[in-house]
Amino acid sequence: MDLHNVDLLPREQMDLPSRLSASNASFRSVQPLPLLIQKVPQSVRGGLEERYFVPDVVSIGPYHHRARPHLVKEAVVHEFCNSVPGGGGAGRFLDAVRPLLVEVKHCYADNFDNLFNDSEFANMMVVDGCFLLAVMAILTRKYPEGLEHWSWTHGHMLQIIKDVLLFENQIPWVVLRALMALHPVPVDSLVDWILAYFEFDVHREEQPGTRWDWKSLNPFHLLDLVHQRHLGRSGSARDVRNSIHDYARPFPHFTSAVELAEAGIQLHGSGTCRVRDVQVEPSLPAAAMLRLRIGRLVLPRLSLSWLPRCWLINMVALECVSDRSDNNGVSSYLAILGSLIRAERDVEELRSRRILFSTMSDRRTVEFFEGILDPVPRQELYLKTLEGIVQLRTRRSTRSGIHAVIYRNRRIILALAPLLSLLVAIVGIVVNNSIKHK
Repeated sequence: MDLHNVDLLPREQMDLPSRLSASNASFRSVQPLPLLIQKVPQSVRGGLEERYFVPDVVSIGPYHHRARPHLVKEAVVHEFCNSVPGGGGAGRFLDAVRPLLVEVKHCYADNFDNLFNDSEFANMMVVDGCFLLAVMAILTRKYPEGLEHWSWTHGHMLQIIKDVLLFENQIPWVVLRALMALHPVPVDSLVDWILAYFEFDVHREEQPGTRWDWKSLNPFHLLDLVHQRHLGRSGSARDVRNSIHDYARPFPHFTSAVELAEAGIQLHGSGTCRVRDVQVEPSLPAAAMLRLRIGRLVLPRLSLSWLPRCWLINMVALECVSDRSDNNGVSSYLAILGSLIRAERDVEELRSRRILFSTMSDRRTVEFFEGILDPVPRQELYLKTLEGIVQLRTRRSTRSGIHAVIYRNRRIILALAPLLSLLVAIVGIVVNNSIKHK
């Protein structure tokens, strides 16, 4: 997004002629509205714990600036700025940010003029931005030689990396871009380090040496960059006007993971952690007849350890305030899994298929999805998946009922299989002996 060519004023702050003009323009072309850094919507925050949204040890940006001590952060930034070749210290970074101040303020949904004057706001952007660069440098092993970071990172790095990806704890990317012009850091390596937390027992789909050009992604802030990379590359954007009717179409409720398996729809891991890698695949007629299956639901693998869980929730908040129709994969995928999980046995089913990894108990995992399911928006990926499952269910026949009986009693059948084989062998021996005697 080119911040120089769009109006970043919140819509409620636009005067009436501007709003009318914007409204008329929307009929001529469908253009995504710019993201704004803001508080987490209450619809998302409602069913979840506060710790998912409030920083533990470090504030970035104005929303939590007064709530956290800044002595350590400012000391780190002082050392980091003084390590830049050519000298100048923090003054050079302030000079780079001051011309952007009006643009930066328009990146926030709230007006902070009554809390910070221009000098304080610029200083906050430099301190927080340089602190982010220092964290990036440490995580990518590019921290300036001779500087000691152990005293402030020891025991806190996981909390820090959690904090810098919170929805309310962001500063505009235009600030980071200006600061990185003076002190570059390998942003793509940092994002790779973060995305590794989402993976368990999967192979990276990107070939070694393949780099993403983060500049071409035009992120709005760091969370937006990680979100875009987590979604992965997408195909051509779908025309929003042609998909409006899909959202109003009534569908029957999702059945749970166990019920799908009993109906003959196999749950299968995609082998990736990309949330867009969801597919509904019907079985070939011969395979469906022989295996008593009507199809399979392919799902990417999801890690719900603490950091990925927290980041995913903040990505949901990002998607809730964005109207970019191609960027709602996290919400849709969590809605799909939440619809599949009704009881602990559904969590067990997803764990056994190596689709879900959770550090929480099965009961807590069910409660987590119950808390997030209502506010999560159901977008295109969810609707497409639901439609595919409905189409499969319409193909069910008597063999689906047979499959349900087999599936429910599969453990008994597997336990009795050796005995049945032994019985068949004994019967065969008896028959052969009787034939020989005759």
